[in-house]
Amino acid sequence: MKIRFILRYSTTSHGQIVSNFLKKVKMPYDQILEIVGVDTGPLEDLLHDGKMSNSSREQITWLEQTLALTSNNWKIVVGYDPLVDCNEVHTTKTTKIYEPLRHIFEKYAVNAYVSTGGSCGHFHHDNSMSYIQNPIPGDQTDLDGFFLHRVSPLEMETLLINLDGEVVQRSVVHQHGREAM
Repeated sequence: MKIRFILRYSTTSHGQIVSNFLKKVKMPYDQILEIVGVDTGPLEDLLHDGKMSNSSREQITWLEQTLALTSNNWKIVVGYDPLVDCNEVHTTKTTKIYEPLRHIFEKYAVNAYVSTGGSCGHFHHDNSMSYIQNPIPGDQTDLDGFFLHRVSPLEMETLLINLDGEVVQRSVVHQHGREAM
């Protein structure tokens, strides 16, 4: 049995203080999918300028404390802002994963980070982590569509589906971070 889920985004809360959340979804074989939502609005200065404000520090502290309490098979963090920055559009040749979030994700074995679109395409893999960037109107890909995420005990599959219902891209993250595209 596979668990399917859809993550919806709202641009109306971007930059405002909204509630973070931890959602646990029971899966077959006594496994649990944990979805951690974090408002990345307060992290903007840190992500773009490297400056740590009090609100940035509070968000990072909350995220780290929340992930420290998780101990389940699948951990997905959802945020508004992309954490992968490319110097060239649609390439992963020169990429930057924003710190200290990268370190936190590695420390607590996060399987994937899902956000709105960025300049690196829809999927980027870094070590044991998958960064999934949701298509948004006006992004550089000119592709309208949505993601379908399926989680099984051994892998998480993400399908990028266009408006004609065709799968145009696929990414798979295996348990313990082994991924394939």
